[in-house]
Amino acid sequence: MVKNDSRARLALIGDVHANLPALEVVLEHARQRNVEAIWNVGDLVGYGAFPNQVIRLLRQERVVSIVGNYDLKVLEFEEKRQKWQKSKRAEKFLAFQWTHDHLSPENHDYLRSLPQEIRLQVKGLHILLTHASPVSNEEPITSDTPDERLRELAHAASADVIVCGHSHRPLTRQVEGVWFVNTGSVGRPDDGDPRACYAVLEIGPGKAGPDVHVEHFRLAYDVDGAAAAIRECGLPEAFAQMLLQGRDLDTVMVDKRHPRETPETRATSAAGASLWQEEQERRLKAVLQLAERCDYEVEHSYQVTRLALQLFDELQSLHGLGAEERFWLRCGALLHDIGWIEGQQRHHKTSLRIILETPHLPFDRQERHIIGSIARYHRGALPKDKHEHFAALDAEERRSVTILAALLRVADGLDRTHRNVVEELTCELSPQQITVRCATRGYAEAEREQALAKGSLLEQIFDRELVIEQKQCTSRAR
Repeated sequence: MVKNDSRARLALIGDVHANLPALEVVLEHARQRNVEAIWNVGDLVGYGAFPNQVIRLLRQERVVSIVGNYDLKVLEFEEKRQKWQKSKRAEKFLAFQWTHDHLSPENHDYLRSLPQEIRLQVKGLHILLTHASPVSNEEPITSDTPDERLRELAHAASADVIVCGHSHRPLTRQVEGVWFVNTGSVGRPDDGDPRACYAVLEIGPGKAGPDVHVEHFRLAYDVDGAAAAIRECGLPEAFAQMLLQGRDLDTVMVDKRHPRETPETRATSAAGASLWQEEQERRLKAVLQLAERCDYEVEHSYQVTRLALQLFDELQSLHGLGAEERFWLRCGALLHDIGWIEGQQRHHKTSLRIILETPHLPFDRQERHIIGSIARYHRGALPKDKHEHFAALDAEERRSVTILAALLRVADGLDRTHRNVVEELTCELSPQQITVRCATRGYAEAEREQALAKGSLLEQIFDRELVIEQKQCTSRAR
């Protein structure tokens, strides 16, 4: 039950997918934040090695749960067995079969008892818990969902706050006064960031009615142990790689850059866990080699990169991007000014051309267009579909590039004088504003003004006013 005090604090979880180590870390983190209740939007089981243990723990912790679409498919497996054996990929069929066969009769009954939605009322707000959208348990709500569709769903839901999962990607959006909160995935993130994800919802009194605040958290957990348990159960290596890479099954199965199961991967899960990091370090080394050959300004580039990544981390609950997009931003920021090797004029376009044409960079064509576009849009024109390099990207990639370029533009403005005067920054979000608070080493008005001037893209994307505050600090703390 939610206590009747000034503010209510609720933990929102979903898509645990039988990942006990991730769930344990999330529940402990939530307890440390003194949440009054934990709400779970479904998909308790599937792919992971601990379906019974996960359900047992959720019940012990008195978590309020609904059933997810995957849970329902496990329940109807016997009925659909013959049909799915012919129509579904072998790995997906095996995931359903293994979970169905290993789930205890008691937990079968528990899943069957769960509702598909729950309506709650907290501090005068009507809240709907649903697995996917209010009209379908298989319709994902993501950053690409148009506002028009969200308005339709808000009308159908008749709720002030709609809490969902299913997409495995965190999200907070408000459309015409209705909040849409996607919890992200506790046990099987799909955004390239393997860490467990959940959200804390706070509701309290406000000047014009209840105030809503949502914060998403990404938590490290024993991903090696979770992957090793999958292997010990005799499940496909692809299921372990889903956890290690933070990707869905289809992506893991088609991504040729990652090795398939070998005796070595069975012998040590640590090697699999570090594969992504090792690959990124190799790529980063090549990026820095290119920057050095272009005689880049080291201190300015590192300062802009540092600030851009801080903005990315501080605003993660707003943009919902993951580790892969963060790495693209890092590369684009380090390379954003390499076009100066041919002079100041149009240097942003020169940076793009160099990134696209340098043969030794270990990126495929699509990633070159992504990183090159981020660098190109650090100044000058905003992203447009008529730009050939931008049009070469799909809709999701264009959205990522636009967000990352917006962050880079603000970070570049915060080093307007190339004097590295901004030491640290933090961000605060409200429905109307993004406030960036900078600790500076000396006078930084030029940085503030330039960052505001270059912040129009960020304001446009998130429909919030950019506010930059600064406070001089007495010591330098990098």
